[in-house]
Amino acid sequence: MKAAQPAKTLPVYMQIAELLARQIKAGYWRSGERLPTEAELAERLQVAVGTLRKALALLEAQGVLERIQGSGTYVRRVQGTQQIYELFRLELTDGPGLPTAQILELSRQMRPADVPALDAQGSPSCWRVRRLRFLSQVPVALEEIWFSASACPDLQPQELGDSMYLFYQQRFNLWIARVEDQISAAAAPSWAMPPCGMAAGDCAGYIERVSWTASNQMAEFSRTWFDPAVCRYSSRMSQ
Repeated sequence: MKAAQPAKTLPVYMQIAELLARQIKAGYWRSGERLPTEAELAERLQVAVGTLRKALALLEAQGVLERIQGSGTYVRRVQGTQQIYELFRLELTDGPGLPTAQILELSRQMRPADVPALDAQGSPSCWRVRRLRFLSQVPVALEEIWFSASACPDLQPQELGDSMYLFYQQRFNLWIARVEDQISAAAAPSWAMPPCGMAAGDCAGYIERVSWTASNQMAEFSRTWFDPAVCRYSSRMSQ
């Protein structure tokens, strides 16, 4: 078992880009709508204008925004793009929030019976990650994540980032293409601890997720217990 510590954070401009992308997806700004000025956005987000411009440039390169000289920055949502947190469904009750994480435990274990095979070979050796999730620095959920250890026999907590999907991309060249969530209620786990607002045994929202690659290989299994007092599960669809 390896010691708890904060996950490796994204650069600030990427954090801002992800937050803006989540706000666009949540409908704060609609397709074709002009965003506030750079000065207004930078003040609202409490970042330097230079940092904001890097975030806007990244979203423009990804096809999310269009910047028109002398006019402003507009939403241009292009099908087929995916943000790091595109598949992250928890939001604060008053808006999306930026996801971050604190690693509580990292351990290599034999796959238990209730966790599905997570690579093509059905390897029994897995990594288990337990994390406390935050949205804009508010603790909202506890996560338990399982993935195969066959391609990664040694791992340190500091190698993991706020986004596990980004970690899979960078470490294994493995891209998560689809997920299946089953949502219910359950008791918060025995390892619930402050600053999480839930105590062990408290009634919590509960998500079991299976994640697959584009080649239909199961890559990750996770359990999430979330605090319904401060966040909600949200899934939006468009035609």
